[in-house]
Amino acid sequence: MSPRRTTQPRRSLLDPSFHTARILLAVVLLLGFGLRMLDLTDPPLDFHATRQLHGAIVARSIYFEMNPDPDPALQERMISMRNVVGELEPPILETIVAFGYRLVGGPEPWVARVINSLVWMLAGIPLYGLARRFGGRIPALLAVAYYSFLPFAAQASRSFQPDPLMVALLIFGAYAAYRWSETREWKWALWAAAASGLAVLVKIVAVYIVVGYMVALVLATLGFKPALRDRQVWAMAALSALPAVTYYLLNIGQTSGSYLQDWILALLPQAFVPSFYIFWVKMLDNLFSSGALVAAGLGTLLAPPGRPRSLLVGIWLGYVIYGISLPHQTTTHSYYHLQLVPLIALGLVSTLDILREKLQPQARVWQALALAVALGIMVHSAWIFRSVLFSADYRGAPAYWAEVGEAIPNDGNTIGLVDGYGYLLNYYGGWNLRLWPITAEFNLAEMRGSDWGSFEEYFEDRTADVQYFLITELGELERQKELKAYLEANAKVYTRGDGFIIYDLGAK
Repeated sequence: MSPRRTTQPRRSLLDPSFHTARILLAVVLLLGFGLRMLDLTDPPLDFHATRQLHGAIVARSIYFEMNPDPDPALQERMISMRNVVGELEPPILETIVAFGYRLVGGPEPWVARVINSLVWMLAGIPLYGLARRFGGRIPALLAVAYYSFLPFAAQASRSFQPDPLMVALLIFGAYAAYRWSETREWKWALWAAAASGLAVLVKIVAVYIVVGYMVALVLATLGFKPALRDRQVWAMAALSALPAVTYYLLNIGQTSGSYLQDWILALLPQAFVPSFYIFWVKMLDNLFSSGALVAAGLGTLLAPPGRPRSLLVGIWLGYVIYGISLPHQTTTHSYYHLQLVPLIALGLVSTLDILREKLQPQARVWQALALAVALGIMVHSAWIFRSVLFSADYRGAPAYWAEVGEAIPNDGNTIGLVDGYGYLLNYYGGWNLRLWPITAEFNLAEMRGSDWGSFEEYFEDRTADVQYFLITELGELERQKELKAYLEANAKVYTRGDGFIIYDLGAK
């Protein structure tokens, strides 16, 4: 009599093996990276062009400092172009990109897209590690998929600015801090301090999130009084703060003080206006959708008690305080919300895990259908990003701004009412111009309590020793009726081009 065969129950589609989950994670991350490589060489004008060109100008300057050019005059001019941009954070990303320029043989801004995309996708690995603390493998993989394919995240994470690097470091820092809370080992304390300190150094606003997850995990692990006596806690706090204190307070303390006064304290009254919160919620709905926000909020409440829930609550509190203390940027700059992407992804895990548990006993056909729906959502998100990416082509911009630069006369100083704070003209046209403020800057100055005096007095002060007035913001000229009337009455058109006018202030 032959032995009786026992059939092993088939594994649920919603419970992949460890090795299968690792393969799926690699596939998601590789697809996310490939998505960001679409339209790679288009100029960096697709997302907050001014901020991206800021990085491109600085990186080009560093590149020419590192690489002596056969034309010393060209090298000196490229280096001097950096004078037009303010330095609010250390040029860490720009220096890395400048080394990348050496590898490709010249200043090609798409190098920054490759670097930031790579860093962002690598951070998906510790994000998955955190997500597994909140639920099963499939919910954790879906959280990483959200992080990878959300259209806003895909566009912002490949842009030439420090924010993607900052967010990636925050993920590494939060993961290391969580591992420290589990093991209480010195190596994880040092890794958490290093990643968190670098995140704050890359961009100072990371401090809100760092404090949020550090305090939450320390209190969840030790409690308040024991934490005050713990050497590892004090070491993490000191090492996390050291890089930022050294740079922002000791190195550029005056600039940091001006930023604190002009962009936080002076504009803080906006946070006490009810409409601010309406615009804030509207911004989040546009970037993430209200459905994802609600699901992530529920996931925070449903997260396992203890460290998991404390981590999410701590980061949410840090983000809310951050948004209130920077009310202007919160409602006007989408990339100031980039750190919400991994937070929402983690918040979704517990909600998705409940759905997984409900589907687990169901027939495999229903499980397959649920996974197909999830896959469809990912494909739809990727397609939206692709559609946005190819909806505009900026390859003609360099030639246009070079044309504008060539039209500017050399026999006198020029002031400009120009696009993007003059960065487009700087990077592609080779000019550092004195700038005339746009309407938004006048409005900000009024919020800060500045008194401009009469228009004529301000114009005379702003255009002292200026011969020419360049206008490329023609719509802005229509909004500034006093300026338009003054130029028409007191200046002569020097030349007109496609989308620009140059006035000669001394010709009438």
